[in-house]
Amino acid sequence: MTRYRSKPQYVEAISWDGSAARRMEIMALGGFIENDGRGGAILWAGKNGSQGWVPVPVGHWVVTDGSGADFWPVAHDYFVAKYEPAEENP
Repeated sequence: MTRYRSKPQYVEAISWDGSAARRMEIMALGGFIENDGRGGAILWAGKNGSQGWVPVPVGHWVVTDGSGADFWPVAHDYFVAKYEPAEENP
């Protein structure tokens, strides 16, 4: 059996903190807000992803590959474990 490791991947990300400013940034990617029926709102992201549209809980990151075709939510703990700041853009 041959051993493999994943190739480095560059992504862009926005931390969803529940603020109006961040909501506008995520909506500029194509996300949308829906009334939750309890006086609150749900932010949705996903677009062309394999899971379709999924809710983005406050505290998650919204990640994109930069293509403009896809973006997805990532839990904070997973994001911190998987990604680190890039010194430069590829």
